[in-house]
Amino acid sequence: MFRIRKYDVDYGRRKMMQSVAYGLGSGVLMPLDQAYAKDINDISKAYPDELLSIETQSKGKVKVGDYITKDNVEHVKHLLDPGAYEQITGVEGRKIRIKAPTLNPRDLDNGDYYEATIADIKSGHKAKWDADGNAVDENGKRWQGGLPFVNPTEAKQVWCNMAMNIGRNDAAAYVVEQKDIGVSGKLEYHYNFQWVEVNSTGRADRKVFKGLENELRRQAVFFAASPDVRGTSFLSVWDYDARKIPELYGYLPEFRRVRQFPSNQRFEPLVPGAVWFLSDPWAAGDPFLTWGNHKIEARKPMLGPWSSEFATHDANWEPPRQKDNPKFFDIAYEMAPEVIVTSCEPTGYPRSPVSKRVAYVDARNSIASSNIRYDRQGKLWSNFEMAHGQLKGGGSDGKRVIVGRDGKTPQFTWTYVHIYDFQNRRMSLCNHSKGAAGVEARFQADPEWLYNTYCTAQALQSLGRA
Repeated sequence: MFRIRKYDVDYGRRKMMQSVAYGLGSGVLMPLDQAYAKDINDISKAYPDELLSIETQSKGKVKVGDYITKDNVEHVKHLLDPGAYEQITGVEGRKIRIKAPTLNPRDLDNGDYYEATIADIKSGHKAKWDADGNAVDENGKRWQGGLPFVNPTEAKQVWCNMAMNIGRNDAAAYVVEQKDIGVSGKLEYHYNFQWVEVNSTGRADRKVFKGLENELRRQAVFFAASPDVRGTSFLSVWDYDARKIPELYGYLPEFRRVRQFPSNQRFEPLVPGAVWFLSDPWAAGDPFLTWGNHKIEARKPMLGPWSSEFATHDANWEPPRQKDNPKFFDIAYEMAPEVIVTSCEPTGYPRSPVSKRVAYVDARNSIASSNIRYDRQGKLWSNFEMAHGQLKGGGSDGKRVIVGRDGKTPQFTWTYVHIYDFQNRRMSLCNHSKGAAGVEARFQADPEWLYNTYCTAQALQSLGRA
């Protein structure tokens, strides 16, 4: 029995092209904010089925459960970012499995952040620009709540959404396991570190943390292993004014003191072997107004790791590897009905080695799955591919659930990262770890404890000497 389509296969694409041309927001069948105001549990209320179907988009050549390889990738090239396409077609021979799309928007965000966003929509609480180009609420006050711009109509709004609360946690501590892999696939470096975020403003609980209304967040990195870097730590203090470059402090065990680093340290690896910079994570490693020439280049359906499969991860939350190439995790992509392709340039960093970055952002939650960096010559340099998902599924009984800060819904967070350097074929392969080397992931930790333990210069000194 055949289903009669109300919309042809190109209807959604045409509608999104018009949205770019006329500066309209997200959504095809209805604006995304209106769909969320109805508290929908099925995103197809805002998008026709054809934008969620890999079979339709590939004209029947690829279906859910298939792997994309160099043999069939041409049928879905238009659905991939150029980094993933190069990894599949080039010498690496990457393979990517396809899974069914995630339909419930509640599965694409933390429970408290999603609720704050819905409450904002229903109450009319929304962001606007102040005279300096920063996001403030309708009363001109510091933004507090969920997404500032639920239905972004311009590129700067998309970048603001990504930067305001990058982890979608008011406070959290992640454990990162990082394996730096060389050209041949051999492991060269292995690190375990704690990444801590404490937002002072831009919070789902709508409170100013410790009265720090002139700050956006504090963000700390503490290396617990390997032994040669243990005790190395960094602290980035973000001003609420997104025109200001964050202050960056670090403790290096060999010098036994905290020092302040120059702004160009944001474009250098923190430790040997890494191919990523502080500027890269979440496509929002820098305040969005320290970059300029923000553009929306396209809106279209795309494949990506929009909602990763935690059920396939082991007891310490590591995903399986691709059997014939250990540089890559064996993970699944799925269709997102509307992805905002947006670019910007490092106008606030005259010594930046980067000429442009392009982010591929899910319009449903303003989270990027891919952040591609280009060098000064405009050549493809690296792709920071970051998956997110709810921490549910798997475990001994298949019912494992890691509960988020609200104490009732599964934690939604990043799960793995591929940072691939196309110019030297090296990879920093990272996964969100349950714990290692004496540190553990914490989603319900006391924010005061996180702040005092990780987010001050004195804390860096104490961590380094512990």
